[in-house]
Parts: sequence; structure tokens; C-alpha cells
Amino acid sequence: MSAADARSVAEARAPGDVPLWVHPEWAERFPGIVQGTTGRGDEAEPFDLGLSGQQPVGASLNRWRALLRATGMATVAHARQVHAADIWVHRERGAPGILVMDGFDGHVSDRAGLLLAVSIADCVPVFVLDPESSAIALLHSGWRGTAAGIVERGIHRLVESWNAPPERLWLHCGPAVCGACYEVGPEVHAGVHPGREPPTANTPIDLRAAIAGRARAQGLPAEQITVSSHCTLCGEPDFFSHRGGSPGRQMAVAGVRG
Repeated sequence: MSAADARSVAEARAPGDVPLWVHPEWAERFPGIVQGTTGRGDEAEPFDLGLSGQQPVGASLNRWRALLRATGMATVAHARQVHAADIWVHRERGAPGILVMDGFDGHVSDRAGLLLAVSIADCVPVFVLDPESSAIALLHSGWRGTAAGIVERGIHRLVESWNAPPERLWLHCGPAVCGACYEVGPEVHAGVHPGREPPTANTPIDLRAAIAGRARAQGLPAEQITVSSHCTLCGEPDFFSHRGGSPGRQMAVAGVRG
């Protein structure tokens, strides 16, 4: 699937003080699901949710609590990401508050009141939803995770654990660096597109289009796959960008309303 084949959707900022950008079609079609990506917010005091930067941890945790209040969720689960393809399946909501795990780049759950979160600053947040069971996968898919098969693994978790046939699944690639901005070396092209002859020099790659193509190969219908029109780098003041020199981090979030 090429960029032209993947339908583009512009996330809209939800009302309220928390800068949460949501898929407008999903918000209307799936009201029982929380889905979105936080943004930069107020320039004077950005809504940075990073836990390992130079900002005071207390300030970041207060923003996490504001995010929980804004989404109406009791618990949020996040992990220290390692750009790999390991996914944790949350069978229980867990205690109220903020859970920080180690070593996972994806989460899957159908537990009401549990907000899943992955950190984003140019990599692709991938949301995969089974509307029938309300199970949802949230994946951090940079080029290494994409090459390692995290998208396929997320889809398989839903298929295996919730008996969700691929044709029932919906997938969205959220705000990330776009194909025009993301110039990378031959090793990235080889990892993302195995079997293709990679370019011999640094060349742009459209990671969201590649993810959409991988989803189609797993059996998801093209009409149920969308990609964000937002680029975190080029002319986009609403999101943090690692390539743009920003140390801030936004979070992609997803969950089932209680």
C-alpha cells in the first residue's frame, strides 16, 4: 500500500485544557473508546509528558494526572520503550494511578478504565481496534519496531486473544514524521521493506504507508485503515519532534471507557 492508497485523516483537538488530538471518525463511530495523541499545548508551559528529561518529574506527573481526568480513566499504563516488538497484554486494569513498566513497545487490553500510553516524538503511534470486543492495541512503531514486526504482532494478539478476524479490525497511524521529511539510510529501507532493493543513499521513506501496507497484508480491509495528515516535523507547531530538536514527548493513548 502506498501513501496514496492509505486514506488520510486530520485529527482534531478535543475540547478542554488537555491538548488531546483525536481521530474524529473514530470518536463518532466508537464512543466507548478513548483514543488520541497529546500535543505540545501552551508554548509557555508545554504539555510535556516525558519522564526522563530535564523537567521536574512532579510537573510531568501532574500532567499525567490531568490526562487521566480529561479522559475519565482510572489507571494509565506506560513502559520504557526500547524500539523493539514486545507487547504486554493487560488482563487486569490494575490499581488507580500511573503504572510505568520496563521494556515494552506495545500494549493490548479490553479492560475498562485502563488507559494505554506510548511515547511519541516522530515515531508512529499505531492504534488497532476490534469494535466487537472493545479490545485495542496501541503500538510504538518506529522503523526498528516496524522492521521487527510489532504491527503484525499487535494484530495477532487481537486475533488470538479475542477471536477477532482481521477483517473486523480498524487501524490508524497517528501523528508522526511524514514521508517527505523522514530521510533515512539504506538499512532502514531494507528493514522496513524486506525483499525490495534498498536505495544506495539516504532517501525519504513513508513509514505510515509501510505500516498500512503491512496491515493490508494481514487481512485488514483498506477502508478500515487510516493515516494521520499531521507531520510532527514540517511546519507543525502542535507536536514535539525529536528530529526537530525538541526534548519533549507526547503520548498516544487508547482505552475502553468505564
